[in-house]
Amino acid sequence: MNPKLTRSILSELVSLPSVHPDAYPGGTRQGEAAVAEWVVRYLGGLGADVETRELSPGRPNVVAVFDTVRRAKRTVAFAPHLDTVGVDGMTVPPFQLSARGGRLFGRGACDTKGPTAALFSALDHWSRSNERRRTNVRWMVVATAGEEQGSLGAEFLCKGKFDADFAIALEPTNLRVVTAAKGVLRVRIALAGRAAHGSTPGKGVNAIYEALPLISEVRGNVSRRLDSSVHPILGKATVNLGSIAGGGELNVVPARCTIGLDFRTHPACTGASILKMLRKAISAHARGATIEIVRNRPAFVADRDAEWPRRLRRAARGWATADWFCDANIFNGYGIPAVAFGPGSIEQAHTKDEFISERDLHLGARAFLRILLSC
Repeated sequence: MNPKLTRSILSELVSLPSVHPDAYPGGTRQGEAAVAEWVVRYLGGLGADVETRELSPGRPNVVAVFDTVRRAKRTVAFAPHLDTVGVDGMTVPPFQLSARGGRLFGRGACDTKGPTAALFSALDHWSRSNERRRTNVRWMVVATAGEEQGSLGAEFLCKGKFDADFAIALEPTNLRVVTAAKGVLRVRIALAGRAAHGSTPGKGVNAIYEALPLISEVRGNVSRRLDSSVHPILGKATVNLGSIAGGGELNVVPARCTIGLDFRTHPACTGASILKMLRKAISAHARGATIEIVRNRPAFVADRDAEWPRRLRRAARGWATADWFCDANIFNGYGIPAVAFGPGSIEQAHTKDEFISERDLHLGARAFLRILLSC
């Protein structure tokens, strides 16, 4: 293994801004397409057959296939993502890899350009090895756009021409194999009022006031029902009131209020069951309110005794579960068994000083190489 190569790959990836459009509506100067172009060149140079599949203009997925010399018995896909979250408030240069105290800083250094660099460094070594010619596994890399927006790229990929016996979503899991993760349901609920002058509030209907009984119901009865629904592996479902938007000028009765809710689900408390609960709450406490489903993606629980989780575990530090959502949820939802795995800590993802330790980066490269060489 070549630690300098791994760090160099990470430096190049971090230098290519790829903030997703929801976090930066104007788009970064080059965006996901620039990272995709880099990935195409790099994996093509290692001998992969590479293509891009656009889910929308300038937002490609990359599909790279390392085919076998002899007949393949299995197809296994590594799935990094091309996008990152936004950079507002960062205290380190977001698009320039910097080092301090054994840590490598930059947006995506942890989530998930660090794990991607570790994989690509391992692929570089593996592609020149004798095992590359002897393997009976067709290895793929499917680099997706829009993961931070609810796995848009992974869903687009799965709806098209894509299949694998197993997928590994690259995420910072401290090199533990994440075999279960919660799902996500995000909704916006809009409540209407009637505008009036602030000096005569009785002539209007204050939409913010109209929202308060529903908010109280969510905080009370809905939260308690979620608390009582406990999955043996993933624990409780949860809800977070993430946003309230209403009104504007202080002397105007607000005619509209919108609240945003983020639910984390599990197989015994699904997005569908929560939506039924919400609609009942709206009927009782906010008649006339409308509900918009922003995102509804399933939880997953993988079989730790299955072949590929066990193979992966040999190169890992152990098993884990996750409260967060990633592309592995999507793959499982489309019938492709998947887990999440990679170096770095999720605690550093999306932070103002995002970093991955150099030690973890290089341990990740060695772990990926061990996986590649084992088949």
